[in-house]
Amino acid sequence: MAVNFTLVTDLQHVIRRDFYLATPAMADPTYTNPLMDGEFVNLDTAYKLIRGVNGSMGWAVFSDIGVFDAQAIKKKTVLFGQTYEADTRVFTSTSLALGGKLEIGSSVTVDTKTKSGLVVWGSGVVIGYVTRMPANNGGLLRFIQTLV
Repeated sequence: MAVNFTLVTDLQHVIRRDFYLATPAMADPTYTNPLMDGEFVNLDTAYKLIRGVNGSMGWAVFSDIGVFDAQAIKKKTVLFGQTYEADTRVFTSTSLALGGKLEIGSSVTVDTKTKSGLVVWGSGVVIGYVTRMPANNGGLLRFIQTLV
């Protein structure tokens, strides 16, 4: 199983929150396109998680696909507050630059599935900055999340 998202920062300093899913089936690993760790999500008007929208304010999912408690209660854990640094494979590499700004993009392809991940900033909310390029980090993008 591939590692999708790994914190570089100590987890003790990061605020985690559990939210219900707007589409509960997205917690099921047999669903056509389940939420995965490292994918970015938003809250809808009912305060439930949905896949992230381009340029929006959002948070990284911090629970693996197939975790039984998430399936049972239809919730996912997100990294909700405090600055952190992480490695992710949920990103689009087009035009990445060291120190460059990142935002949420809703058309990131991971293992032939469309996910919401990090893309080069265009005009939305700045989620963070590139701190290590994938070519120097085993194919993973290292970034510092600055949305607090």
